Amino acid sequence: MTRAQHKALGRQERADRDLRRREWHANLGPLRTPQLAELHEDLWDIIDSNLQDGDKAKGAVAVDAFPGLGKTTSVLAFAREFHRREIAEQGEFTAQGDERVPVCRVGLTGNTGMKDLNRAMLEFFGHPGRNRGTTAQLGQRALDCVLSCEVRLLVLDDLHFLKWRRTNGIEVSNHLKWIANEFPVTLLMVGVGLADKGLFSEGGTKGGAVMAQTGRRTTRGSACGPSRSIPRRTARSGGRCCWHSNSASSWPTSTRACSPTTCPTTSSPGVPDTSAP
Repeated sequence: MTRAQHKALGRQERADRDLRRREWHANLGPLRTPQLAELHEDLWDIIDSNLQDGDKAKGAVAVDAFPGLGKTTSVLAFAREFHRREIAEQGEFTAQGDERVPVCRVGLTGNTGMKDLNRAMLEFFGHPGRNRGTTAQLGQRALDCVLSCEVRLLVLDDLHFLKWRRTNGIEVSNHLKWIANEFPVTLLMVGVGLADKGLFSEGGTKGGAVMAQTGRRTTRGSACGPSRSIPRRTARSGGRCCWHSNSASSWPTSTRACSPTTCPTTSSPGVPDTSAP
């Protein structure tokens, strides 16, 4: 639309167009950065390989990174692509006539236990029995919904809200193992500092043995790189660290402060800090 056309709009038409433009700008992205593309590639590999029968445990994925780096945004973008692919390949309805829901997303709270997790899954499906029943009954109803709707991906967001090293954390860890064994889904967990909370525990301590049943079958990913968060140095310590990037080869040679093998912090290509004197 040209400026002349915009000026020619009536008051209500201009207001409607401005509203749609604000909504469009507010919902830009996510931008497919090299880190996002790498994370999605790993997720596709893991989920497409999780075709085991129901009596076999399937691998899980945990996206762990600092706050504000786009963990949930990256995972929801992948979940949307996965949902569309499944609907395009399998159709909108199952063979029994139920609506196909390839992805189930559940957000956790600070005191989530087994019953709360089951109820949250039933809330997603709008099950009429979500507000009554025991923990086992809610779990069986959730399993019935997952089987009926042929869910293949279960996203557990804000997993760091759990108190992993307390009673509720152990209960939920056991419950996650039950889901991995009985549900025909791939668990995709998102949180902050999951390693510090014991999600990837190998059972080296007395209390970590229970946590290891989840940690040993979980692949760790990151919203800012493969299996790690990229460290950086502040200007106070002499400049920012070189950021990992697949497009480093396009940078001018004169601006490179280190090579792929000589970066002192990440051992990856980078751009020097030009803000420090």
